[in-house]
Amino acid sequence: MGDDVREHLEVQVHAKNLCSTLVSANAYLGAKVIADALNDGAQIVVCGRVANPALTLGPAWAHFGWADDDWDCLAAATMAGHLLECGAQVTGGYYADPGFKDIPNLAHVGFPIAQIFGDGSCILSKPEGTGGRIDEHTVKEQLLYEIDNPAAYVTPDVVADITHAKVLEIGLNKVALTGVVGHPRPRDLKVNLCHENGWLAEAEISYSGARAQARAHLAASIVRERLPDLKIRVDLIGVISLFGDDDGVSLHAARHHDPTDVRLRMATSHPDKAVAERLLREVTALYTCGPAGGGGVRTSIRSRLALVSCFLPRESINSHFEIFNETVTSI
Repeated sequence: MGDDVREHLEVQVHAKNLCSTLVSANAYLGAKVIADALNDGAQIVVCGRVANPALTLGPAWAHFGWADDDWDCLAAATMAGHLLECGAQVTGGYYADPGFKDIPNLAHVGFPIAQIFGDGSCILSKPEGTGGRIDEHTVKEQLLYEIDNPAAYVTPDVVADITHAKVLEIGLNKVALTGVVGHPRPRDLKVNLCHENGWLAEAEISYSGARAQARAHLAASIVRERLPDLKIRVDLIGVISLFGDDDGVSLHAARHHDPTDVRLRMATSHPDKAVAERLLREVTALYTCGPAGGGGVRTSIRSRLALVSCFLPRESINSHFEIFNETVTSI
């Protein structure tokens, strides 16, 4: 407990600068309070916002009794938690790429198991008879996942350095991780602030057959011309969307394709719900007012939250735990 820092003075200052309603403010807590709760007799620990590796580091910290400044052990166990935190990603799930990185029996992929030792090093495996695979490649890919600086992976408990780490296959679906180095934990804790951010309106319509892309382009230009005061994001799903841009400039670069199945998506955000809803009505009107052959319109509108981050001194955050004892009476 203690991750909710909405009433913290510095958070209140940040919130006022946002010029919108603050919904939540949560600090990333570490594993120490989890370890303390387990050492005090807790059988299940329900956390607020904690860093992902803390769910593994906490039990290991409690079990081995590491000192608060045993940086190498804390860092090594943190990386064990990092390998486990995305589940089947390290057993081949997110790794799989047919014809390039083939993974067997992915429909029955097994979740990883980490055997952690007294120095924090670990052996990663998975249950026998399950699909997927654990090898040097899957482990290295997950080890680097979401790591900005391999020499300084910053967590609430320790700064981990994996630049000299060793990943070694020691058997079928068994990989050892050693050589992780730790440095002192950061002075500040990261805090995520979520605040209200208006309304997101989305609408889609499909075009198929000959000249489908040209008709989708025409439909988008019609809506944009009718709503010149709105900034509208346009995507041609299956043609240009993941690598598109909010201004639609990249749409023109995609014209050399000749797809026969195009899903046009248009989206806008606005503080006023009624203004955002105008997009939905215009796309629906394309059924009869727009290019030929449009169909399958779907529209939605929902409130949005935006996120900003800041840092607070860890000593100003009161992380703690409470033990609840409940007697269960069998009937």
